[in-house]
Amino acid sequence: MTKQSAHSGPSKSKPLAYLEYALLALCLCSIAIRATFVEGPAIQSTSPAADLGDSIYSLIVSTVLIFSFVLWLVWSLCSGTFSYRPAGMEIGLGILCLAAVAAGFAAADKRLALTNITMLLAPPLMALLLVQILDSPSKVKLVLAVIATLGVVSAYQCAEQFFFSNQMTIEQYEQDPQSLLEPLGIEPGSLQQFMFEHRLYSEGVRGFFTTRNSAGSFALMAFAAAVALFIDKFRHRKSDPADRKHLLGCGLAAAVILLSLIMTRSKGAIAGLFFATAAFAALLLLGNRLKPYRKIILAACTLLVVAGGWALVQYGLSHGRLPGGSSMLVRWQYWHASAKMYADHPVAGVGPGNFTHYYPRYKPAAALESVADPHNFPLSLLTQYGPLGLVGFLAMIFIPLWRTTSPLTPGSPPHGWRASPAPVGPHQPAFRTLATAFAILIATALLTVRPILMHTALNESLDVVIYVIVTMYVAPAAVFVVGFVLLAGFSGKSSETTHKGQDTHTLVALSCAVLGVALHNLTDFALFEPGVSTTFWAMMACLVAISSGSNQRALVLLRPAPIVKAITAAAALAITCIYLSYVLVPAAASTAKI
Repeated sequence: MTKQSAHSGPSKSKPLAYLEYALLALCLCSIAIRATFVEGPAIQSTSPAADLGDSIYSLIVSTVLIFSFVLWLVWSLCSGTFSYRPAGMEIGLGILCLAAVAAGFAAADKRLALTNITMLLAPPLMALLLVQILDSPSKVKLVLAVIATLGVVSAYQCAEQFFFSNQMTIEQYEQDPQSLLEPLGIEPGSLQQFMFEHRLYSEGVRGFFTTRNSAGSFALMAFAAAVALFIDKFRHRKSDPADRKHLLGCGLAAAVILLSLIMTRSKGAIAGLFFATAAFAALLLLGNRLKPYRKIILAACTLLVVAGGWALVQYGLSHGRLPGGSSMLVRWQYWHASAKMYADHPVAGVGPGNFTHYYPRYKPAAALESVADPHNFPLSLLTQYGPLGLVGFLAMIFIPLWRTTSPLTPGSPPHGWRASPAPVGPHQPAFRTLATAFAILIATALLTVRPILMHTALNESLDVVIYVIVTMYVAPAAVFVVGFVLLAGFSGKSSETTHKGQDTHTLVALSCAVLGVALHNLTDFALFEPGVSTTFWAMMACLVAISSGSNQRALVLLRPAPIVKAITAAAALAITCIYLSYVLVPAAASTAKI
C-alpha cells in the first residue's frame, strides 16, 4: 500500500461520485423519516407490541446507515486511489466501540444490548460518511437546508397539536378513557395511567418526538441550521440578487422554528438556546481575541463544570433533591439511584439498554416512576457503557469542536498525511438542480414511507379518512416542500463560492448549537432519541466538513494493493454475515413470532 503524492486535488471516479450522491440521498431520507415519525430511544413504553415494532424499525434504519458507510469504505478502497478526510471522531468512536463490546458481554439482556449498541453507533458512522461526501459548499448547504426544513415541518406538527389535536385527544379520553389506554396496554388505576394523564394534560407539545424535551432539542438544531442559511443569504444579498428575495423567507422559517421551540415549553431546551445564543454572540465579538487563550479557557470551563457538579451533588445529598420544581426532585432520584448502580458496576456498567432492568433495584422507596434512562447523558453512558464509553462519546463531540478552533498552519500537515484539496467528482451539478432533485426525493419518501410505518386505521367514515390522510401524510410533505423552497433558495452562486467570514459564522452557529444540545441533555435523554441523535451527528458532519474545507485539512491518500482490496471485501462480507446473524435477523424473527 503506497501513499500518493498530492500536489493537486485528486479526482473521484464517476461511479464513486454517483454512489456518494445516492448515499447522501439515503442519509437525508433517513434523517427526514426519523424526524417525522415517533421513534423511542429505547424500550420504554408499556405496550410490548409497540416496543417490538419500534425496535425492529429502529434496527432497520440503523442498519441502512451503518452499511451505507461500509459500502462507501469498501468501494473507495477497491477503487484506484483511496482518499479519506479525518473527522476527528475516529479515536472517540474506536474507544466507544471497545466499551460497547465489553459492556455487551457484561449485559444481562444481550439482545437489548445489541439493539442499543446498533442504535448508538449508527448516527456517528453516518457522520463519518457525510464528512467524506460533503466535499462542496452546495452539499453542506443542502444538508443544513434539509435539517432546517424538517424544523419547519416539526413546527407545523407542534402547532397542530397545540391548537387542535391535543384538545381533541383530551375530549376523547374524557368520554372514553379505555379507547386510549387499551391500545397502549395501560391498566386503569395504575401508575402508567397517572403518568399518561400527566403528559396528556401538560401544556407543552412534542411534535413528532416522544417528549417535548426531544422536540426542543431538535428545534434548537434546526434553528441553528436556519440561522446559518440566513447568514449565508445575508452576506450574498448584494453579489447575488437571487438571494435577496429568499432572505425574508429564510428569516420567516427561522422565526417559525424558534416559535415551535418556545411552544414545547421545554425548560432545558430554552436554557440551551440562551446558552447557544450567548456563546454565539461572545465568539463573534471576541473570538479572535480569545483564540490565543483557548487552552486556558478550556481548563477554566472544565474546572467550572466540575465545581458546579460537586456543588449540585452536595446540595442533593443535603436536601434529598435538587433546587427547582418537581422535575428536579425526580431527576435527583434518577441520578442518585444511577450513582449507586454505577458504584456496583464500575468497569463496564450494567450493559447497553439494561438500565431499565436494574433501576427498580436502586430507586428510592419514595420514587413512584421507573425509567429506562437517568435523564443525563453522561450518567446514561457511564451506567450502561462504563467510563470508557463516556470518554469515547465525549471525545467524538469535543475533539472535532477543538479542531475547528485550531486550523492547521498552511504547508504543515500531520506527519504521514498529505495536504490536499478535497477530491471532487467529475461533475458537480448546479445547486438548483441538486436541491430540486433532493426536495422531490425526500417529499416522496415522506409521502410513501410514513403511511406504511404509522399503520393508521382507515375504517372510519370517508370524511374522517380524508382528514387523516391530509393532516397526517399530505400536509407534512407539502410543508417540507414549501419550507425547503424558502430555506434553500435554489440559487447557485452563493452555494458554490465561500468566504472566510461565511465559514466562520456558520461554524460558530453550528458549534454553539451542538454545545447547547449537550447542555440541555445534562437533564434529559433527547440526545439518544434516534431522530435527535441522527440530526445531531449530521450537524457534526457539516461542522467538520466546513472546517476541513476552509482550512484545507490534510487528507489520507492511499493506493491500496490488490491483496488489501481482497482482504477488505472479504472482511466486509464477514462483518455483514455476522451482523445479520446476530443482530438483525434474530430480532426480526422474534418480532414476527410474537
